[in-house]
Amino acid sequence: MKDMGIPRFPAFVVFWAFGHAIAAGAEARIWRDVDGRETRALLKAVKGQEVILLKDGREYSFPLLRLSPADREHLEKIRGREEPRKALSPSLQGKFPILSDKELAAAPPISVELLEKAVVSLANEVRKAHKISELRDIKEIAGIARAHSLDMGSRGFFSHYNPDGDDPTARARKAGFSGLVKSPDGKPRPGFSENIGRVGRYLSIRQGKRNEKVVGRTIRWQTEAMIARQVVQGFLDSPAHRENLLDPSKAYFGVGIAIVREHVYVTQNFF
Repeated sequence: MKDMGIPRFPAFVVFWAFGHAIAAGAEARIWRDVDGRETRALLKAVKGQEVILLKDGREYSFPLLRLSPADREHLEKIRGREEPRKALSPSLQGKFPILSDKELAAAPPISVELLEKAVVSLANEVRKAHKISELRDIKEIAGIARAHSLDMGSRGFFSHYNPDGDDPTARARKAGFSGLVKSPDGKPRPGFSENIGRVGRYLSIRQGKRNEKVVGRTIRWQTEAMIARQVVQGFLDSPAHRENLLDPSKAYFGVGIAIVREHVYVTQNFF
């Protein structure tokens, strides 16, 4: 058995925003990293990018994505069981009323191009306000982000992993992203971090009633500017998403948006 040892590997990608102590008395298990090394340890916590393991009375910290896919899936199940939906900002989650084809046909058009530019602009305004260098918008990264947003909408999932099991960096690699070999500034960068969000195309729906019966709905639609503000504020309201957005080590990003019926899917990839 090859032991994982105690190296602190470079941070990779933030996938989940969960950090909690495991209840006392949890049993030790075998943990494996992506290189096949193993160790038996207790899980103490997951904090942002780091997994905290207890072994022989000492704490060891590992980047989340250095763990094997099976161990990451194990952590995801724990997150779903103990902290349902906590990874998403309240303004970026929730069930949306289903709109009819007739209602959608009456919706004002939304320019995906303008919406993406608005999110890029607001994101950089936030970084500038915090005295952090602005992110350079890279078309290649935006294309990867847009493909993920469209994939989420068309295949009906909402996750940093697609149904094929690909994480953001794997998706970038499959897309042939040249930056994974050499970043635009020539500096080594370990991989993608990512924010995803899903909001409604409308701001509110008011049901009309006559004799206690619903006779119609009045829909107040959102503009590109309104959606962009909701998305960026939603990311700022969530600690892990905020951490990605304000990460001073990131120099490049791309925003990709897809509109699928009443949903607006947003992906931000940072590099």
